Amino acid sequence: MVPVSDFVPTLSMLVDVPVPGLMEIAIVKAAQRFCRESKILVKTRQFDDVFERQSVSMISHHVGIKGKVQLKGAGIVNVTSKSQPLKVGYDFVVVSRDDITFKANFSDVVITAMAEPVINADQLPEVLLHDYVDGICAGAANLLQLQPTTSWFNPDLAQYNQREFISAIRQAYRYAIEHTPVLELDNPACRREFF
Repeated sequence: MVPVSDFVPTLSMLVDVPVPGLMEIAIVKAAQRFCRESKILVKTRQFDDVFERQSVSMISHHVGIKGKVQLKGAGIVNVTSKSQPLKVGYDFVVVSRDDITFKANFSDVVITAMAEPVINADQLPEVLLHDYVDGICAGAANLLQLQPTTSWFNPDLAQYNQREFISAIRQAYRYAIEHTPVLELDNPACRREFF
């Protein structure tokens, strides 16, 4: 994990915001959307046993330096028990992007889920800084440049930064799909008969 402030120098090249803390908030919001749409952060959590009506967080809490939670679940990929997939709605219920509740007892449970920063995160995963800093900062710049009645309001430049942000999300998504086997889409070929 790296401090959100490590992203600020890159963002400062795109937009100049003199208000303290505003750039960091925009960076975290952009990082949330980036992680959710690109599926670049996939975490696995294991349990020896879970019980009926037990609610669990999809990812284990990633705690920062001051003991503050930095990441939360951003959606479920799959849940297995003894390597057999469990069915949503039948074996468990998705309560939120971060929580599920089991409908029966299971053992050897593995939860695979996507992760994203919490809204008040002060640290972000290193991979976002090292590999995706430009895309995330373009997304943050877009958010800032669309704020009317500010000196940094610039809708034309915001539109450009939005395109850069979407492009970075698509590249990260492609990478995630190609390099994370659990994310591969399971689309069996349709069999058709022609007369």
